[in-house]
Amino acid sequence: METDKLVVKKGTLVTVDFPDGRSRFEASYIRDRDGIFKTELQVYAQLPVDGSHRMIRINRSHPDLLDDMDVKRLIDSLEDKTKDYPNFYWGSLVDMAKDSIIDTYREGDPAVVMGNLEGFTPRIYDIRPMFIKGVGNLMWAPGGSAKSYFALLSCVMVDKGLDLMGLRARKGVALFLDWEETEDVFRERIAAIHRGLGLPLDNSGVIYKKMAGSLADNIEMVSKMVMDLGVTYMVVDNVGAALGGPSVDQISVENYFAAGNLLGITWVSIDHANRAGETTGNWQIHGSAFKYARARQVYEFKKVQEYDSGEIEVMVYHRKSNDSGIKSPRGYTVKFDMEPYYVSEIDDYENRLMKVTFDSLMYGDAADEFLSREPIGKICHELLKAQGSLTLDKLAMRVSHIKDVDNITEDTIQSSIDNFTLRVNGKKINPMMVGADGQTVHLATSEEVEEWSV
Repeated sequence: METDKLVVKKGTLVTVDFPDGRSRFEASYIRDRDGIFKTELQVYAQLPVDGSHRMIRINRSHPDLLDDMDVKRLIDSLEDKTKDYPNFYWGSLVDMAKDSIIDTYREGDPAVVMGNLEGFTPRIYDIRPMFIKGVGNLMWAPGGSAKSYFALLSCVMVDKGLDLMGLRARKGVALFLDWEETEDVFRERIAAIHRGLGLPLDNSGVIYKKMAGSLADNIEMVSKMVMDLGVTYMVVDNVGAALGGPSVDQISVENYFAAGNLLGITWVSIDHANRAGETTGNWQIHGSAFKYARARQVYEFKKVQEYDSGEIEVMVYHRKSNDSGIKSPRGYTVKFDMEPYYVSEIDDYENRLMKVTFDSLMYGDAADEFLSREPIGKICHELLKAQGSLTLDKLAMRVSHIKDVDNITEDTIQSSIDNFTLRVNGKKINPMMVGADGQTVHLATSEEVEEWSV
């Protein structure tokens, strides 16, 4: 029997569809070692049900596809279950399916001869220009830095294909894997983000899954979700719980990233900062430098919040890139609006989150502590971007205030401006210039727009 087949591998899942043969084979939990190829195999057949034909699962077993007796028992079972329906040639279908499953699983990514090098397609972004398509991205911060809310916002952006705050999302299917909270908390937060964006609450396509155990141990289940639901974008909240081992353990980190990368989709990991930063103020990513090595893009979130305030300022620093230059910091304000609601169980009122609103924040407009550690030339550049042209004396006063010192002179500002450069499109440029009056400093180029638009 000759029939067309479609073979797809997603994560650890291999499926074989026979449209003409009216059947589908789905192999998961594959274990290939010592001459044994065991898999959990589900077989579907197109059968008449209530006046129409539907794909119905008719077998779920755990055969060794290299064992002739196991294969024969599978064929006999399928023939017995479809004996009242003609034209299922299970012997041929099973032989072709098992060979396709074994060969596809063992081949992995095929070897490719490079050939003509002119027609390559560079990597693109799923959320431009932050999260690169098809690879593992990482964002980290101390607790309370709104990183989870930003990840939720990114899911809504992908779900709706939104373009906002200098970010543009490719429309797709977003999956949020949650090791931290519950479905109710997630629903409350994503509803608040919808309200902040002015979106209706009755049409969210974001998929939520409460998780337990490591990502690597759950990769078969996640693979099936990605394939069945057409997932293109995934968030893991958070890395510490999803590792399944210590953050300083290279094997745990390698297993985590290897599992996520198997899916072949864009995925973003949310991670915490180390606890030592609470006393030293020197925040570092929790655990291991292996995380930095394995992630393709790394972003650090820093926040400032007034005491008892419902609004925070967050700066996002680009710390690592494997595919482009390091980009300038991006800033956001995040506002949380609460409202009281009555709880009958306690006969009292509690506050609940109603709306979360994100707005862009220029680096030069952010709290001074964000800029204070930057070199003087960088501070001047950010102030000019945020506020427009400024005189040397105003820059000297503003930089002195930011640095909390009294001795920054106009000559120091002039020298810092003259020596400050940025790399744009492979070239070093000086983005600032002093005007003809010898006092007013202007931006010389729109390089930041170009930089964040690539």
